[in-house]
Amino acid sequence: MMLRKTLYVIFYLLVIAGLAALFGFASRYHKITPCSNADITITSASGNYFIHYDDIIESINAHLDSLEGTVMTAERMINLHRVIGSNPFVANANVFRTVQGRVGIEITLRDPVVRIVNTDNQSFYIDSEGYMFPLSDRHTARVMIATGHIAAPFVAGANVNDTLPGGKEDAYLSGLFQLVSFVHSESFWSAFIDHVYVTADGKYELTPRNAVHIIQFGKAERIAHKFKKLKMFYTGNLAQKGWYYYRTINLEFNNQVICSK
Repeated sequence: MMLRKTLYVIFYLLVIAGLAALFGFASRYHKITPCSNADITITSASGNYFIHYDDIIESINAHLDSLEGTVMTAERMINLHRVIGSNPFVANANVFRTVQGRVGIEITLRDPVVRIVNTDNQSFYIDSEGYMFPLSDRHTARVMIATGHIAAPFVAGANVNDTLPGGKEDAYLSGLFQLVSFVHSESFWSAFIDHVYVTADGKYELTPRNAVHIIQFGKAERIAHKFKKLKMFYTGNLAQKGWYYYRTINLEFNNQVICSK
C-alpha cells in the first residue's frame, strides 16, 4: 500500500517536472522566434477613428524598423509599447506576443468631448479624461466647439485639470471641461448643444444647434441643477410661447430663469 502511494507521488512529480520543462522550452522558443507579423486592433468608444492600421505600421517602421522577421525581446516589446503609447490619438495600448509568433497590439483611441479654438487660433480636442490632443487629417469629430476667451495654449498630452502654462484663462478651460463633460454624458443635451462661448469674465454661453437663442449659463457651478432648470423651462414656459420667443435665457440665478426678447 505504501509502495503504491510512493509510486503515485513519484508519477505526479514527474508529470509536473515534465510540464514545467515543456513550458520552459516553449517560453524560450517563443522568445527567440522571429516575429511573423502584427495583429493590430483599434477601437473607439465614440466611433472617431483618428488613425488607421497603416498609420500604426508607419509609426512602428519609422522608430523601430519592421517587426517582421525580428526577435521581439523584452526590451523591444517595451520600446514598441512606448512608440504606440506616444501617439497623441492613443488613450491606451496593450502590446503582447501571440502563440503564433505574432505581436498583438490593442489600441483604444481618445474619446473627444469638445473641440477648442483658442485666442491664438490653435484648434485641438479635449478627451473625456481631460487630455488635449491635436486634430486629425483622417477624421473630424462631430463634437461641441468652444471659442472665445480661451488663452490656454495647446500642449499635446497635457490635462486641463492639472496646472497649465498661463494665467486665469487656464481655470476657464478647466471649468469648460466640467461643463462639456456633463453635456457629453447626457444624450439629450449632447444632441442639442452645439457651441460654447467663453466670455472675458469666465462665464459660458451656450448655443443650441437650431441657434434660436443664447443660453447664458454663467460660471461652471451647479451644472446639473442649471440644466434641470433649463429642461423644466423648455417643457413649460417655452413650450407655450415657442422656440423663437426669447433671444436670451439666463440660468445664472438660483431659482429663476431670466429671459429677454
